Amino acid sequence: MSIQPLRGPMVFNSREPYPAIAVERPNREYAEILMGDYAGRDSELTAILQYVYGNLVVANTDVARLLMGISRVEMHHLHMLGETIKLLGVDPRYQYLGKYWNAGFVNYERDMCRILRINREGELVAIQEYKRQAAGIDDEYVKKLLLRIARDEEVHARLLGEAMEKYCK
Repeated sequence: MSIQPLRGPMVFNSREPYPAIAVERPNREYAEILMGDYAGRDSELTAILQYVYGNLVVANTDVARLLMGISRVEMHHLHMLGETIKLLGVDPRYQYLGKYWNAGFVNYERDMCRILRINREGELVAIQEYKRQAAGIDDEYVKKLLLRIARDEEVHARLLGEAMEKYCK
């Protein structure tokens, strides 16, 4: 299946603008926290590749389009986190806790309904994690970024849930 074009009315992210990518000052501790979101096991990098894989293996074109649309928003999250990590003073390599990201982190499920369920569960966990991290970070720029990303993840969870309702009864 080829990449589905993203034409039409579906919106894959929150409509509010993204905050400026900035930090109050370099902070290695905050960068290390964000590295988990960036390139840990349950990270934006993993999510991107998991959604792209789902797009490739799902026969339903509506669901394939949804997965690719979400992956593109996750790619924007990855880039914003990488820029923030860099501003916080850390090299934004694809690693976390001293271990490089690897393709074994991706869930290679092929059943459409399980793909939707697994990804929705991942989005719900991400929402809680971003909010938890934001509550513990004393940098208004980083806090705003995390909360804004969480709002996109809420949209993703809603869209995945709607697809489950439509196709997985």
